[in-house]
Amino acid sequence: MNHDKAGKIFITFCWMAFILALVGWPMPVSLWGEKLTFYDKGVHAVLFGVLTYSIILCFKAEKGYPLRRTYYYSFLLGLGFTSFTEIYQNYVPGRTASELDLLAGVIGIIIAIGYDFFMSHDPKPKLLIHVCCISCSAYSAISLKKDFKVHLFFYNQNIFPKEEYYRRLDEVKKVAKRLKLPLFVGKYDHTAWQKMVRGREMDDERGERCRMCYDERLDETAKLAVKKRFDYFTTILTVSPHKDTGAIMEIGKRLEDEYGVRFLDRDFKKQDGYKKSVTVSREMGLYRQDYCGCEFSRTRICN
Repeated sequence: MNHDKAGKIFITFCWMAFILALVGWPMPVSLWGEKLTFYDKGVHAVLFGVLTYSIILCFKAEKGYPLRRTYYYSFLLGLGFTSFTEIYQNYVPGRTASELDLLAGVIGIIIAIGYDFFMSHDPKPKLLIHVCCISCSAYSAISLKKDFKVHLFFYNQNIFPKEEYYRRLDEVKKVAKRLKLPLFVGKYDHTAWQKMVRGREMDDERGERCRMCYDERLDETAKLAVKKRFDYFTTILTVSPHKDTGAIMEIGKRLEDEYGVRFLDRDFKKQDGYKKSVTVSREMGLYRQDYCGCEFSRTRICN
């Protein structure tokens, strides 16, 4: 458990203890008059609204936890604790359970969830970007942040050797943290990739082997985009002048039809995109590889 989540859980339990201390304090009946009824209900709404919001923050501290599930469980936990405190008051001198108090608590819970949803709502559409190396991706990711809620996806089983794979992955993690971009990392099984392209080892660059590689990586990106409910998916592969942009666009559009998630058909090398990506990567001090990724391209400069 990370320190941020542990801190939020601690605060939540402290607030629960505070509520229990309030409702468990014996109260002479004479102090609870009709004049305090609305005040009392307002206090209940605030107490349990704050509690529910604190619970929501605990769930959200776990990166990637679904928002809908967060609200569902937060509502149930808030409702459960509200109901418990009302029952508990039946055993406290001067206090009794009240349906109106319970209703006020539920209203506070709903307000807390509505507030978080409103504050979390980003009008920008969600975009999942497949990245093969951050040196080519940083500029494009920065420019796309203006119009999209950008997430990165590093999925490249083609990269060889594994030391090269992890070097590129480390660079991606570094930039994702610097730019505050969420990052998904796919599995790495180079043996499975070799089996996929078996018989195509001698193909020229931009040939059938490369198209198979584009297809496999974009297919995995589209699947993740559907699973995580993204509005768009795309790939930074088009920034390289050594890639077959036409083939990439064709594959993306086919996957859009197949999976029902929109493909952002952006040619990132246009308007000096490639040159700008080189400039940005140098300014950020990023590692720039001298080959595409697989062992068959390693002897050629293709990126």
